[in-house]
Amino acid sequence: MYQAFLFFLLIIMGSPLASESENIKPQDFVTVSKNVSASMSNTERKVREAAVRVRTPDSPGHGSGSLVNYKGLQFVFTAEHVVNDLHTAIYIVEKYGVQKLGALVYADEEHDIAVLYLPEKFNNIEGIKFEPYNRVLGIGEEVTFSGFPSNHQIMTVRGRVAGYEHIKSGGTQIIIHTYGWFGSSGSAVYTAKGKLAGILWGLDLEYPGGIETPQIIEDMMWVIPIKNLKIEE
Repeated sequence: MYQAFLFFLLIIMGSPLASESENIKPQDFVTVSKNVSASMSNTERKVREAAVRVRTPDSPGHGSGSLVNYKGLQFVFTAEHVVNDLHTAIYIVEKYGVQKLGALVYADEEHDIAVLYLPEKFNNIEGIKFEPYNRVLGIGEEVTFSGFPSNHQIMTVRGRVAGYEHIKSGGTQIIIHTYGWFGSSGSAVYTAKGKLAGILWGLDLEYPGGIETPQIIEDMMWVIPIKNLKIEE
């Protein structure tokens, strides 16, 4: 995958799209970073600083993502369904009101993981060094993520691993007890020690009494373990 990415990099860096990030029309929203409590851990601060909003050009919807440093380059890790527009491979990544262009370089529909490359980095925002947690989290382990649920500004939340589920297409999934809503998809979930554990991709749903209209359970989130990301391939 890395060799294919380097080839793609040569193409995108020579494209007019690579220089258009400062010309994107600003949206109604602006990401605001407020003062945070001294009780917030160093990991939570780093995760919050790395969180970005991801959206398709000319589309009102959005998801979340996380800036990640990998081999000296800046990427955004997010969920595949956030960046699966059939008409473009270029997405808008927003932080502190500044917008950059992200090029889709990795997409795994089965596990709902995607990676965007930023030809032009955010100034003074390094992102988090890629340090994956290479095993499935244990029940009760504490995690944190920051994202943009609904139309809210950035939110930082904590949670704990509540259990697991196994789905045929994506394998073992982590279920965390926390808070999320539409727009949280793509948030990077980190352990208390700052290891990347997985990508949040969905809210839990219940179909009470067999009725067709689902009930959303906003305090149970589905996370795909990061070990499913085959970034070197």
